[in-house]
Amino acid sequence: MAYSALLLGSIGVLAETSDIQRRAFNTAFELNEIDWHWDDETYRALLEVPGGKARLNYYAKAQAVEVDIDAIYEAKLDAFETVLVDGVDLRRGIADLISEARLQQMKIGFVTATDPRQVAALLKGLESVIDPSVFDFIGDRTIAARTKPAPDIYNEALRQLDVTANAALAIEDTPESAQAAVAAGIRTLGYPGEQARGRSFGDGVEMIETPHVSILRAAAVAA
Repeated sequence: MAYSALLLGSIGVLAETSDIQRRAFNTAFELNEIDWHWDDETYRALLEVPGGKARLNYYAKAQAVEVDIDAIYEAKLDAFETVLVDGVDLRRGIADLISEARLQQMKIGFVTATDPRQVAALLKGLESVIDPSVFDFIGDRTIAARTKPAPDIYNEALRQLDVTANAALAIEDTPESAQAAVAAGIRTLGYPGEQARGRSFGDGVEMIETPHVSILRAAAVAA
């Protein structure tokens, strides 16, 4: 039996947003008069800490300073939304993958566990190339008790989509997010974003250069 669900994970699976996020953080630092600046190397390392607020907390502790995490994060969200008003491109292969999934009458999930404002901003930025209604499930951090790499958001997606783990296929862009899908018992493909290239995705993750529609035609155990 063919797969019953295609689960696209973090927002970085749909669009290359890492540098946009980095620059949004730097804008937030300036607006809050904080003498921080995250360059490419620094941000690449910080991406190993999932979640924007967790990343800020981690960095503040490493710098041994106290800052208003909520204020910085809200300013970062504002900056992120402002950039995406002009639109953003889908990553290679994603449009074809979604089209093939629809052709096969698969359920499609956007299994992100990020802030709802970021989810909305990304979908707004992609509206010229993809209709959000294509997703049968859209996640965010309010849905799952624990964020990735815990499997909570994937377990909830499977529950809401009424699909078993062995009938689903997940695609993720970072090792931490990929491990969430693996922990949920889902076949997981790693499609690294720019900042995750060269990193080990760990056991249970199959690496791909670009997703191809053929991956949806692989046999899966019946739901």
